[in-house]
Amino acid sequence: MTSQYHSKTLDHLGLVAGMYDELEIGSVIDQAIVQDMEKRTVSLGQAVKAMVLNGLGFVNKQLYLVPMFFQDKPVERLLGPGIQAEHVNDDVLGRSLDALYRFGVTELYALISCHACQQLQLPVTMGHLDGTSFHTDGVYNSKTGAGPGIVHVTKGYSRDHRPDLNQVVLDLMVESRAGIPILMKPLSGNSSDKRDFAMIIDTHIAQLKQDYGLEYLVADSALYTEDTLQRVSGMIKWVSRVPETLTEATEAIHTVTPDSMVTLDENYRYQMTTSTYAQVPQRWMIVYSDAARKRGRHSVTTRMLKHGEQDLRAFQQLCRQEFACVPDAEKAVQAVKHAFKVSTLTEETITGEPRYTTPGRPAKKSTTGQAGLSG
Repeated sequence: MTSQYHSKTLDHLGLVAGMYDELEIGSVIDQAIVQDMEKRTVSLGQAVKAMVLNGLGFVNKQLYLVPMFFQDKPVERLLGPGIQAEHVNDDVLGRSLDALYRFGVTELYALISCHACQQLQLPVTMGHLDGTSFHTDGVYNSKTGAGPGIVHVTKGYSRDHRPDLNQVVLDLMVESRAGIPILMKPLSGNSSDKRDFAMIIDTHIAQLKQDYGLEYLVADSALYTEDTLQRVSGMIKWVSRVPETLTEATEAIHTVTPDSMVTLDENYRYQMTTSTYAQVPQRWMIVYSDAARKRGRHSVTTRMLKHGEQDLRAFQQLCRQEFACVPDAEKAVQAVKHAFKVSTLTEETITGEPRYTTPGRPAKKSTTGQAGLSG
């Protein structure tokens, strides 16, 4: 009896499927979302796994082409016993996506990430929160707008330096050891970090404390607003950067000198102080860096030279101009002085020079006056 062997393409997908199973992502999805397995060949967890493999397969087929993607793959080994390539068609995957949306993708991801951290035995005591933007090349709903709960693809503050394109925003919170995301929130392209951080605190911090044992929240200066501080301070310990646009912060910086600060190492010094901004008791650390001071000094010098050259060119152009009368010249001088960025004009002299209306030897009373400027 001759055995027949058939080859299938596995590539890196075996590693992806193995990690998916080890973190028990499919089991979390199937337990969280109610589904009638007697009427299903492919569970929601297996459908999501199929889309993950498709998305990480270096091909990224559209939903209706996913069965074609799995034609030369060992489908049962990747997705589960009894599953064939034709079972993961666009109808199955589309209905699965609808079920995920109805449950809430942010809430579902929080369950998955919590279970993954438990499987990896990662204690999640500190969460780092930040936002980023992704530009898009299509039209989407940028002009028509979007209803409640729908991400609006539109222009906003572009962190990837493409303000000409529409975008979406993603707020992400990761744990501090392995950088595993524990919270992801997709938002409209014109979203504001200050407003969104406050919303995340109200909606998710209590759950993160309960599920993970989260103790500290770390975020940039977008967290540091009066309203947000009052919300977060009663819920969790937090660490943030105080924006230097705050008057109290500027005054605190100006009250210390490098010589009076505590030395950390050859480059850094610090000074501790306290504040009750927003009626919230807090400790501030003022940090001095020699390297940052040198960079700042070089940057300031470069800008001063650049602005000084621009001011000089503007003044030289002014000196070459002629005016019909002294008031016009004085008005132009004031405009240039107002436009100076780093220079000052301390003294100017306006002199009149004769101009003749006809060629040849000038007759008496044949001159017309124009003003020439010298400074």
